[in-house]
Amino acid sequence: MQPLSNLFNAHLKQLLIESTTKFRLIVALSGGLDSVVLLHLAHQFLKNRDGIELLAHNVNHGLSENAEHWGSFCTQLCEQLGVTLIHSKVHIENRPRTSLEALARDARYQCFREKMQANDIILTGHHQDDQLETLLLALKRGSGSTGLQGIQTSQAFFEGTLLRPLLIFSRQQLTDYAKLHQLQWIEDESNQNTDFDRNFIRHEISPLLKQRWPAIAQSVSRTAQLCQEQQSLLNEIAQQDLENCQCEFFSQQTLSIAKLSLLSDARRNNVIRYWLKSNGVQYPSNKQLLALWHEVALAQVDKQPKLQLQSESIRRYQEHLFMVTTQKMQFPEQAIDWSGEKILWLVDAKLGVDFSKVESELSENFQIKCCLRQHIDSNLVCLPEGRDKSRSIKKLLHEYQVPPWLREQVIFIFINDKLVEAVGLWQCTEPTLPKLTLSLRLS
Repeated sequence: MQPLSNLFNAHLKQLLIESTTKFRLIVALSGGLDSVVLLHLAHQFLKNRDGIELLAHNVNHGLSENAEHWGSFCTQLCEQLGVTLIHSKVHIENRPRTSLEALARDARYQCFREKMQANDIILTGHHQDDQLETLLLALKRGSGSTGLQGIQTSQAFFEGTLLRPLLIFSRQQLTDYAKLHQLQWIEDESNQNTDFDRNFIRHEISPLLKQRWPAIAQSVSRTAQLCQEQQSLLNEIAQQDLENCQCEFFSQQTLSIAKLSLLSDARRNNVIRYWLKSNGVQYPSNKQLLALWHEVALAQVDKQPKLQLQSESIRRYQEHLFMVTTQKMQFPEQAIDWSGEKILWLVDAKLGVDFSKVESELSENFQIKCCLRQHIDSNLVCLPEGRDKSRSIKKLLHEYQVPPWLREQVIFIFINDKLVEAVGLWQCTEPTLPKLTLSLRLS
């Protein structure tokens, strides 16, 4: 059997084969067995390879009274190997219905992102036994192919890549390697606490499974790889369906309910999941998917249903599904005198009125006011360009098919107290003012 280091070198070389630009390798170093072995292997791997800088990154989560000691251990280890060490410290606050492990992981990965440079490659010490635990947890949750993908060997990570080159090795192989090379590591006392689901599986379930089926970890890893292939295929199908079902409606990418209705239930659910995930929303549960379709998409025409998903909600309007953020634009009504500037900045320089395309000379100063619809009278009358009849703001917003929840967020521009534009919708015919071409630019 080949030494573990040879297998690692060949595996990491293959994983790095697509990295054509200059990059740094950064080992996520906790001081535990997995990360210590990973750092040692990476250090050996780079001995005869010039031009690649090796670093380590230790994150103090503040969850153990021994955390400072672990940081010191990592410092000493990196000094011995001549590896630059990055230290980060985070504060974790418990949140309802979120595991401490997940909170710590999110905080740790955020630290990695903050210290990354373009093309950096981060290495983490996940191994085959971690994969077994992850898939057992996914089965416990009732996950589909997405969850049963388990831990992926490689994935994009902001402007770089996240690699897990130890996934082909068991914990026992790493232990044997560490002992062979007389490596020291630290033990996190929380790893013995079986109140945590992962630890319970590690100490109570996995040993029984391995006793009965010694190769179960390898078999489960193959299952994860197969599920990754299947999920990749599902994503390809979802992308095709998304291109067919997605429409631009009021400057937003929406889903056509009519086109979704032509798909099978499984295919429709697949593209909706993909649409949500592509917009940064976690995959919904089956119950939420059913509610989204039957209670939102298929609701009676005169209803305005919505389904709340994290910080976004899914709403229906004009036979389209919209993804709506709960964070609304907030700024006060503001009036500023204009005296010749090409761009007049409003709202703490966040919003600018562009006068660079004025069609005629302006011989007088103007007062520019911008405000949201919620601050003006809905019965205010305006004559949009190209129309022969004035209409109220309320009726115009309906005629321009502005979704109800967006109407309060429409920005209106006034010059000398006369409405001249509903941004992105219409310009008003106002004979008492010079012809202006206004546009707004976010700074």
